Formats: sequence, C-alpha cells, structure tokens
Amino acid sequence: MSSRSRPTRSTTLSLSHEERWTLHHVLLHRIEQEETAADATDVDSPSLELFQAFDTIDDGRLRFTEPQLEAVQRTLAAYQRSTGWWELERSEIESLLEHVATALEVDRLPAD
Repeated sequence: MSSRSRPTRSTTLSLSHEERWTLHHVLLHRIEQEETAADATDVDSPSLELFQAFDTIDDGRLRFTEPQLEAVQRTLAAYQRSTGWWELERSEIESLLEHVATALEVDRLPAD
C-alpha cells in the first residue's frame, strides 16, 4: 500500500489594513532578528514556512497554507508575550492570533 501525502490546503485570512500592517511588521522583525542580533547564535533561524508567509503578505496576498499559519501563530504568540514596544500593538497581535487560530480550526475540520 502506497502512502499518499495529503494535499496542502490553504486558507485566506480576512484582515483589516492595520492587521495586515502589523502582521507584515511582526514577520519582518522576526526574520531580521538573526541579522540584527549581537550574537546570531542566540537566535533561532526562522522556518521556511515563516519566510513563505512573509512573502505572501509582502506580495499583498492573504492565502496561507496550514504550515504557514502554524508558523505565523507561533511567532505571533511569542510577540504577544513579549514586553517592550510590541505592547503598543498587543491588541492587533491578539486579533491576528484569533484570526489564525480560527483559520487553523476550520482547516482541520474533516472534509465532508
């Protein structure tokens, strides 16, 4: 019996202009952390899915695969818990987390 890989499903997020900007900013900041760190060995490299998610939103699109949404969710959760100037965007980050969590839940529902 051969194993088949499940086709990758994608989901479009419905985001306000402010949420799009915040998501773009958070993902860009996370990607650039390794480059701007005093010691790059202290920072884990972002995943390929995070780079892909950034490219998606940077291109003005909002359709993400499940692995991309999971990478976005992990990143947003880390920023939500952080202190500093990200606290100014906490409400947008929490709203984005809700959008992503909902999209992942819907994507994981069994197909009819």
